[in-house]
Amino acid sequence: MRKTAVLVLATAALVLFGCASILLNRGFPKVEGEARLPGIKKSVEVIRDAFGIPHIYAETELDILQAQGYVHAQDRLWQMETYRRVAKGTLSEVGGRELMELDHWMRLIGVSRIRSILARRITNDQKPLAQAYINGINTYIEQNKDNLPIEFQKLGLVPEPWTIDDLYNVVGVNAWFLETNFAQELVALAGRRHFGVESLKDLLPSWPNVKLPEDRYFESLRGLNIGPFIPEVEALYKMTSTYDGLGSNNWVTAQGPGGKPLLANDPHLALLVPGVWYFCHLEAPGYRAAGASMAGIPGIIIGHNERVAWGWTNVMTDVADLYVFRVDIQKPTTYYVHNKPLRMTWRDEAYRLPDGSSETKRVYETIHGPVITEVKPGVDAVAALKWYGTLPEDQIFDESAIGFYKLNRVRSMREGIEAGRHFGLIGQNLVLADVDGNIGWHAFGAAPIRKGYSGRLPADGSSGECDWSGYLPYEKMPFSINPEQGWIATANNRSVNENSEHPITHDWCAPYRHERITQVLASMDDPTPEAFRSLQLDVYSLQAERLIPKLAGYDFTNQKARTAMTLLMSWDREVGANSVGATVYEVFLTEWVRALLEDELGEDLKFYLHLLPAAYLVHDVILDRHDSPIWDRVDTPEKETPVQIIELALTETTEWLEDRLGPDTEKWTWGRLHHYYFSHPGAKKKIERKFLNRGPIPAPGDNTTVNAGCFDPGLGSYGAIVIASLRMIAPLSDLSQTTIAGPMGQSGQPGHPHYDDMIEPWMIAKGVPLYFNRADVVSNKASRLLLTP
Repeated sequence: MRKTAVLVLATAALVLFGCASILLNRGFPKVEGEARLPGIKKSVEVIRDAFGIPHIYAETELDILQAQGYVHAQDRLWQMETYRRVAKGTLSEVGGRELMELDHWMRLIGVSRIRSILARRITNDQKPLAQAYINGINTYIEQNKDNLPIEFQKLGLVPEPWTIDDLYNVVGVNAWFLETNFAQELVALAGRRHFGVESLKDLLPSWPNVKLPEDRYFESLRGLNIGPFIPEVEALYKMTSTYDGLGSNNWVTAQGPGGKPLLANDPHLALLVPGVWYFCHLEAPGYRAAGASMAGIPGIIIGHNERVAWGWTNVMTDVADLYVFRVDIQKPTTYYVHNKPLRMTWRDEAYRLPDGSSETKRVYETIHGPVITEVKPGVDAVAALKWYGTLPEDQIFDESAIGFYKLNRVRSMREGIEAGRHFGLIGQNLVLADVDGNIGWHAFGAAPIRKGYSGRLPADGSSGECDWSGYLPYEKMPFSINPEQGWIATANNRSVNENSEHPITHDWCAPYRHERITQVLASMDDPTPEAFRSLQLDVYSLQAERLIPKLAGYDFTNQKARTAMTLLMSWDREVGANSVGATVYEVFLTEWVRALLEDELGEDLKFYLHLLPAAYLVHDVILDRHDSPIWDRVDTPEKETPVQIIELALTETTEWLEDRLGPDTEKWTWGRLHHYYFSHPGAKKKIERKFLNRGPIPAPGDNTTVNAGCFDPGLGSYGAIVIASLRMIAPLSDLSQTTIAGPMGQSGQPGHPHYDDMIEPWMIAKGVPLYFNRADVVSNKASRLLLTP
């Protein structure tokens, strides 16, 4: 699962407070003794272990979910409030004008609308469970409105009571941030005057040796005068600082300890404070599950019950399309479809600001969604966005509430696969194993079926021939059950075959992580948790293994280029924090792409650099395309050769590193540029950063290694921004031996003992015990809270 999955919340301006406030008004939750929880039938026991993981025991499912809502609010209430404001587009109401563009984007694309639509679809048998969870949240808010976390205290804010709509904050937000094709279409549109369809096959090659669709309709769009992207498009990438659709790993072997399956999962999501996941164990008659939850959603999302374990990765489904409409040059709100004029509709969105003022922004709508380029006289075309949030309500498919409920209670791998058919708005690879020895994988999510275009590039909206015609049936999504090889692995790789009628997307993650995982699994004679931990920490670069020998065939005259090349040739391809070769390699890739494309894309190069954390791109294929026009720079009179461009990039690499890290090449270690920095969104001043932030910690890995440490060179930094958001290993021979860990800790409250205590076990993939047997829970008890009616 980027992006899901979930996002880097743009909350840097939301909280401004001093250390005295932090130390004196912490608002920590009560975890010992008794507390009232009106509405439960019988008392509920909450036992927390040494890492603050709650083990919740109740007599009914209604009580267990109400208690989970209460516990989520105890430790993550500010995170829950932030997600709600992102989904509703109200961050600027408390954070100020600088967050208004992100707010406007979320409203423009209809995330809040998705929340309401999904809430209306909760079935009658699901409503009591949903309401119980909400009651737990609201009870905690009411009981603690005078002792809320420091963020609320500083802002003088008491959160509004939660409603059914709020259960889908995270689903709506991640439905957008886990999409994977939008940035590619922005690149194609921005570079349309320089790149034709054939050049785009080198620019956005999708996957090794794959046959791409012809997309000839794009040629008719290249000469159009389309206005610049609205400011919210650029703000989206600057403020979210990540590509949440980037990736994840999961794999399972049929034969692990005791002859039973062994399953691992590490979804790659944004580096956040607090972390994305909240670990817990829920137990009531007929319901027993443990693993990773998300504060704001009832139940367990990644984890296991007593018979089945499961993990998720992003399918990379393409659900975002740009449609180009020709418009009247004098009256650009008039656009054409089938040569007939249509009038855009519009709405004004009002934003309240902390100083009491308000501002209004306009959204222009077409038949395929909101316009994301400027609507002004002189342009002859505009681009509109179509995705789930812009569809008519009857075309939006999602039954996530049913899916989560069933997945937590499945009794076999096959039942788990059936549960997957209910998920629509978030596409994931669901990998499962059961205690009977079965392993399986099924991709889920609403994958559009397109007519008249591929979805890979912007479509000709004015033709009237391009549209969606439903979704791919669940039975036709990629899957595998008990394969003969004895293992399954997914890593956002191309999961459809060459002859697939519906490819799902043309924008898979680069193949290297998946190939490395399968390479290691195929050679693993005795799969063990320790072997899986080693694989989760693997930083060998198959990409470098393939690219560097091709570079060795060139001769360079510039001494700085030779210096860089010497360091690359002596490198062992391990992207370790202490590696010099890794540093040269990562900076070279950026400078190489810049040398190839900056002349064509200009300021819009940032959208392409934003793709580097995930996609299979120009640098992966261009060394085999010596005649590609991309080698030539359009801003010079001469025609550049491959050796000239590569030498320029190597030279720029050495100069950049000398300027940033000094002349001594032995000090060019990767960890000096690439680090984990856990930054609290409210830490603006130096003293606040000292108390609230953790790091920088030298980090291994890059955008293509199994142990991902992904960075966005478009932001001008090599710091890790997408990481393994959790690491779980579950042996089906004894699920009580499952381990799990995430960055930072269980508590979202600065200064709390569980604010940052999982950093070390997460970094070394050792994990912490996810106790499942009551005897283990009791013997490892750190605190006990009794919730009474």
